[in-house]
Amino acid sequence: MSDEGVIRQFQQVGLSLYEARIYVGLLRHGAQNGNELSKTSGVPSSKVYSTVEKMIGQGLVHSIKNGASTQFVCIEPDELVARLRKHYNDPIDYLEQALPPLSTFEPSEAFLNVTGLGAIREAASSIIDAAGEDVHLSLWSEDLDALRRALETAHRRGVSIFGMLYSDDEELPAGRWLRHSYEEIVANRIGGRMLTLVADTSEALIARIPRRGDASAVRTRSPVLTLIVQEYLHHDLVLQRAQINIGFDEWDRWWQADPDLRSTILGTALQAGADA
Repeated sequence: MSDEGVIRQFQQVGLSLYEARIYVGLLRHGAQNGNELSKTSGVPSSKVYSTVEKMIGQGLVHSIKNGASTQFVCIEPDELVARLRKHYNDPIDYLEQALPPLSTFEPSEAFLNVTGLGAIREAASSIIDAAGEDVHLSLWSEDLDALRRALETAHRRGVSIFGMLYSDDEELPAGRWLRHSYEEIVANRIGGRMLTLVADTSEALIARIPRRGDASAVRTRSPVLTLIVQEYLHHDLVLQRAQINIGFDEWDRWWQADPDLRSTILGTALQAGADA
C-alpha cells in the first residue's frame, strides 16, 4: 500500500492528516529533528512541533535529547496497532453489552427508507451478517464486490445462500447462484438496476439504483412484505431454471410470439419502440 493509502487509513481511525504524515515520516526515516521531519513528512514547519507535542502526549512519539538538539522517534507499528485496536474495540465491546438493555420499544415503522448507494450496500451487508439460516438475493455485478465478504462469511457459518446475478462473466460468490439471462432487457425496463434480498424471511431490502439520480431503498421487517420478497426471488430462480431446461431459443420464440408477454417482459415504452 502507498504512503497516501496508509495515511488515509490512519485518518479513518482518528489520527489527523498531519499526525498520520509525521508517523509515516518517522517510520520511514527514523529519528529526526523538527526541520528534518517537516521535509520528510510534508507537514509545514509551523505545524510540526505542535503536532509532535500532541503525539508525544498521546504516547505515539518519543523525544531523544542529542546534545543541544532534540530528535523524535515513533513507537513500533505493532505497538501502535495494538493500541488502536484496544482504543476502538474496548468501547465497542462495552456498547455491545450496554445498548440492548436500553432499547425498550420496537420500531413501529413498517418501512425504513435508505438513501444513497453506500448506505444501501451497508444495509444489505448488515442484513446478511445477521442471517442465521438463509439469504435470498438478486443483484447486478456492480454491487457484488461490496457484498462478497458478507456472503462468504455467512456461507462459512452455515447460512444457505440462493442468489441471482445479473452478469455473464463476474465470478460467482459462495452459495447457489444462477445468472440472469435478460440483464439488458430488465435494465432497460426499470431504467437501471435493483438490489433485492431477504434473510431468514424476517428482514428484507428492496433497492432501485437508477442510471441517473439517487439510489433509494426500503428496508422492512414486515412479515407479509418479507414473505413477498422471498417468494419473488424464489420464483425468479425457478423461472431461470425453467429457461435453462427448455432452452433459450425455444423460450424466446414462445414469449416473443405472444403480444401480452412481450409487453410484460419488455415494458410498455420498449414495446412501443419495438412495434414502431
